[in-house]
Amino acid sequence: MLATKIAAGAGVALFVIAGAAGCAADAGEAPASLTIDDTAGVLNAEKLNDVLGGLEFREPTDVAIYTRLGEYSDNINRETLNYAREVHPEWISDDPNDYGDYWSDGLFIITLSVEDDGHGQIGTYFGEDRAVSEGRMEKMHAAGTDNFRQARWTDGVIDVAESGAELIGAPPVSPGGWAAIGVGGVAVVGATTGITLSVRRSRREAFATALDTGSEHLTQVAMDLEETEIAATTFPAGSRYAAELEKKFGEFLDLYRASDAERDALRGLDAKERSRSANVDRAKKFEKNARKLDAIDDAIGAASALYRRSPAWQDAWAAQTKPLLDDLDALPALAEDSPSELAAPAAALVSYGEQTKTTVERLGSDLATEALTVDDALDRLREIRTELTNRLEAFSEAQIAAFAKDSSEAEEMRSEIQKARRGSARAGGSILDLAYGYSYFWHVADYHAGYRAGTQSVESSRASASSSGISSGYGGGTSFSGSGGSSRF
Repeated sequence: MLATKIAAGAGVALFVIAGAAGCAADAGEAPASLTIDDTAGVLNAEKLNDVLGGLEFREPTDVAIYTRLGEYSDNINRETLNYAREVHPEWISDDPNDYGDYWSDGLFIITLSVEDDGHGQIGTYFGEDRAVSEGRMEKMHAAGTDNFRQARWTDGVIDVAESGAELIGAPPVSPGGWAAIGVGGVAVVGATTGITLSVRRSRREAFATALDTGSEHLTQVAMDLEETEIAATTFPAGSRYAAELEKKFGEFLDLYRASDAERDALRGLDAKERSRSANVDRAKKFEKNARKLDAIDDAIGAASALYRRSPAWQDAWAAQTKPLLDDLDALPALAEDSPSELAAPAAALVSYGEQTKTTVERLGSDLATEALTVDDALDRLREIRTELTNRLEAFSEAQIAAFAKDSSEAEEMRSEIQKARRGSARAGGSILDLAYGYSYFWHVADYHAGYRAGTQSVESSRASASSSGISSGYGGGTSFSGSGGSSRF
């Protein structure tokens, strides 16, 4: 049985899960212990305990997570060693023959160093009996890169840990693809069991999450179904947006019936079937469709309230203006993060945002006095959101020109920025988003995330071009020779 110890102090959250002594060293071993020292205060320790406590290593492995707030110039290999000497001397081998120059056997350390600009470094360190090649270390670090670049620190650490569970102790693979383990096919099966179990568990978790989330949306749609059908069949004749929503409702009914049947089918799958990638994809598609249904449901309800002038019409109009107002409120933060040479266009964006808020407020007033029809008000709102999108597109090109050193870097940034825009999927009440598509208008949050991903991608490419990727060595004249190294993200 696992026992959990929790201690906190001096800004450090420490979680230790210690396994019973004498556990067998076969495939599929949970961590012998799990230590989380979150000195940076960026991790969800409860989630880490749940997920990492269920990892499956080939041999009992002590997993240690250490986070810190750092700077670009830090040698986090040395910083990890210093921290171990001061706080966790048990991480350093006490074998007299090692002279304190190696990590303890059975140990796997993950160090996350977070810098002020959202960048940072990731390091992995190993007892000599758990050491891996530099190539495998690079794979571990790369596993967490996408989440680290989005400041999803907990998920990034989980990615690195899961990759470590797959790669630590894995047999080398020859150019012909055969595992060079020298014991034959039985040993190959045993060595790959840990990877297989870990992948299956991850797939089952992804399946369950998608099915549960999709079911919540579909249940809400079912509760509102009768009301939605009445709303969709009583729109005023000749309304441009009502006509579009009527078309969407036809798609809505077909998709609802198919999704309801798919939910029942997915629920009937057993654990083995839920581990298959094809069924995980089915569950994710089901979730996506359920979200779409919920969005159509919300938009039809809002349109009905607006056209009928029901008591809820003002709330319905607020749901239409909220995406735009959220974007306008985010413009000052976007300007603050811009380089000094773009101060003037950034200030112009902020000024435009403040003026536009007044325009949006006036639209609501005109709608209330019926100086504007619902269709005209929505048209004007569409024009404003399109204008903001055009301004963001122009500003993105200015930011790319200011940051990129050549056309290749510019295209790399542009690709990441557009990827974030295409990936947006906002559901809930917006008739315009439903009519034109969620990426037709550019949301400032998506723009900001895309620009950040673009700059980090370029910086990563620059770093890769100027270094081998993994920085080993502990510096400072130390004789310490423990396995491990770090890289930037």
